[in-house]
Amino acid sequence: MCYIICVRIISGRNRGKKLLLPNFEGVRPTADLVKTSMFGLLNDYIKDAKVLDLFSGSGALGLECLSRYAESAIFVDQNPKSCELTKKNANTMHYTPEIINMPYDRALKSFKRRGDIFDIVLLDPPYHKNLESQALIMLYDLKLIHAESICVVEMAKEDTMSQEVYEIYEELKNRTFGIKRILLLKPKNLKEISNGQAE
Repeated sequence: MCYIICVRIISGRNRGKKLLLPNFEGVRPTADLVKTSMFGLLNDYIKDAKVLDLFSGSGALGLECLSRYAESAIFVDQNPKSCELTKKNANTMHYTPEIINMPYDRALKSFKRRGDIFDIVLLDPPYHKNLESQALIMLYDLKLIHAESICVVEMAKEDTMSQEVYEIYEELKNRTFGIKRILLLKPKNLKEISNGQAE
């Protein structure tokens, strides 16, 4: 498989580390300028956080969180080539995170069964398929997030979130960068974690 190097870790203990990106279809890397702005919005939430990088592609977003001292990151992508690439990028940074090769909905159900709850969820799905709305609703309904969790969504500027999402999430930030938007969302009406579970 052929790779290119065109993004880097922006900050933290691995600052400046270059990441491999593939030349196959289906992976749309977040440009350094957009990633810098995204993590400027997110940075205060990252230290010691449990992170889920859903639709993880090259793993660049979750690895950025690990560089910024997140406690852990789990990577999910249904493309085996993307998972292989995430592993390569993680290895160069001496991380051995959990990398799961399966569709996002199956992965979320498996997290529910084992009792996972995440502080930060990164969602960068393929554009124009409404996958971000579907995933956000599942995260909420399965109680994989808690009252203070932050969900970060990267989506096409012209795409819209379903109304149901705004019934269960509060929009904290909404920024446009060229053809894409970055949203920070926080769940509504979830009680604080009690005995390791969101109520």
